[in-house]
Amino acid sequence: TLRHPELGTGPVPTDIYWQPEYYQRELDAIFKRAWLCVGRVEQAPKPGDFFQKKIPTFDLSVIVARAKDGKLRAFHNVCQHRGNHVELRDHGHCVGFTCPFHGWTYGLDGKLVGVPDQKAFFNLDKGKLGLHQLPLEIWEGFVFVNLSAEPPMTLAEFLGEHGRDLEGYPFHRGTAIFEYEGVIDCNWKCLVDSFCETYHVPILHRHSVKDTLAGPDNPHGRLIDIRLKGPHRTQSVWGNMAYQPNPVQGLAFRHAPGPSVTSGAVDDSTVLPKGLNQTRAPNWSIDVTVFFPNWIVVMGSGMYFTHQMWPLAANKVVWQMRGFMRPAQNAAQRFGQENSMVELRDAVLEDCNTLERIQHSLDQGLLSEFVCHDHELAPRHQYHVVKQWVKDYEKGLKKQRKANKKSAGKNK
Repeated sequence: TLRHPELGTGPVPTDIYWQPEYYQRELDAIFKRAWLCVGRVEQAPKPGDFFQKKIPTFDLSVIVARAKDGKLRAFHNVCQHRGNHVELRDHGHCVGFTCPFHGWTYGLDGKLVGVPDQKAFFNLDKGKLGLHQLPLEIWEGFVFVNLSAEPPMTLAEFLGEHGRDLEGYPFHRGTAIFEYEGVIDCNWKCLVDSFCETYHVPILHRHSVKDTLAGPDNPHGRLIDIRLKGPHRTQSVWGNMAYQPNPVQGLAFRHAPGPSVTSGAVDDSTVLPKGLNQTRAPNWSIDVTVFFPNWIVVMGSGMYFTHQMWPLAANKVVWQMRGFMRPAQNAAQRFGQENSMVELRDAVLEDCNTLERIQHSLDQGLLSEFVCHDHELAPRHQYHVVKQWVKDYEKGLKKQRKANKKSAGKNK
């Protein structure tokens, strides 16, 4: 923490973790302006392929489709005639999208190509009635969209050093995927914070991952390092290389197609990018990399998984977890994968149950400040980033209103 004096060492106010009014400000200042991950390129590899991503925060449905020109595009799933959804499937292959209400048809590039009984409309301009397209950019195979028609910065600018330092990780090898999802009664930032500090590991996770991410040589679960890069951050987590698994767990670890992130083991054949285990510590297990505002990628040398948080209210969030593993080549490897899935699930459920109790205390007004441990730098950083984004956005709005008022006066 002392490496970042601008963040201070005092308690962190809890106001932004429970106030409904501040939550609404976050939606405008952050979630409508930041780049949001919605999937991977492998979900639509060929022309005609598409997938749909629901964004619960705004009750939106976004279609990502690959057109004949090979380019991926993102659209709101809204027919420009009467507003019905043009696609009801989560994913698939097609030559275009047809609204099931009146049959308006759109190409994979979003253009309106067919209108039944078009002559009965008055001066219908199909060129202006295509599907509403969203800005889309790709980083390392991950598809990002921006809900602003004119994003304040490109994806590369938004990710900055954080994105550059993680380029080259073999994300593409993790094609065996598992998913968990649930609604948790807590603030979205509480959920992000819970995955970004390991001070709680020896206590909360004493029956799950304590012995692999902490141990006799690191009884308090201290991190190896924390790196702040713009609004993003990375935590390097210590691994107990002397950990002795129980018989069933050992069998699973031995036969998994790549080291599980719960095993504390490292695959020496994986070349790590600069930003992963940046200190090159020999006792490293995983990095918890946070892509502001709501996407976390937990990266090991043999597999990775993601958390994504979609706020629904000041005290409610949709949590989505996706694991990406190398495909199993036999039943033994498949068994190893299943063990990884279950171990991760159980550890995460321990976090989620705790967070609902924390939120209850916040909503009751029983805690006005969080006292932060030195290794809880990530939650401290998140607080300052959120406050700064809201402040900068509202300052810009105020400046724009003042300019508009001045311009209106001159026109009179």
